[in-house]
Amino acid sequence: MNFAPLPDDWPTQRDTLRRIATHVVAQAQQLVTGHFALMPLPGGFGTPQFGPDRSRVRVVGGSLFVESVADGTATTKVEMIAGSSIRALCRAAGFEPDPELNVGHDTPTLGDPDEMLIVDSVAVAVLADWYQLGQQAMDGAIASLPDAQASIVRLWPEHFDVGVDVAIDAVRKPGMRTNLGASAGDKFHQEPYLYVGPWDADRPGDPDFWNAPFGAVLGFGELDAAENPLHAANEFFLHGLAHLRS
Repeated sequence: MNFAPLPDDWPTQRDTLRRIATHVVAQAQQLVTGHFALMPLPGGFGTPQFGPDRSRVRVVGGSLFVESVADGTATTKVEMIAGSSIRALCRAAGFEPDPELNVGHDTPTLGDPDEMLIVDSVAVAVLADWYQLGQQAMDGAIASLPDAQASIVRLWPEHFDVGVDVAIDAVRKPGMRTNLGASAGDKFHQEPYLYVGPWDADRPGDPDFWNAPFGAVLGFGELDAAENPLHAANEFFLHGLAHLRS
């Protein structure tokens, strides 16, 4: 085994963290800058620094950290997530929850903002390690392209995946792109998985590689059993790009 075991209630904890990422962490940034994307961080995930106070909101371990620098003074507030609520976390970040928040069809519902949250630090640690592995593998695959044209690797809280889109071959196949990503899991695949998701319907190369309706996936369990999970993840992305460039 290469990773810490997924908690038995991983889908429940994952979905709770997705709600926190969307309705607390990302919204704290959106209210100030209009931007919603997050980023993987050591031990968890959060915003980049934003706004005039260089604020940052992040989840690490089992806690929400709200950081800022105002008038030359740096401050950090910490709110334990387990036993807290979405409303309490939002208030710690300086705003009230918004039941009307909608950033697309994958926006998770707010639910009861006063419901007690159940999240443990193990779930956050597994997620952080997964996102880090995915980003490293994506970076390696992009760096291997002779004519790399890629967007910025970002964590989309409503999807709860770290992803990037890449030009397949800017010279021979202009306009054709594919998504590369590391998902925390969803209704399609409950455990975390890596994916290659071409923007069009063409699936060239080995038909066995394309094992998902939207492209190809490589699951948490397969990487956990690999001798070198980072190498296996990088090879997965490279094979997908090679098939698409063929």
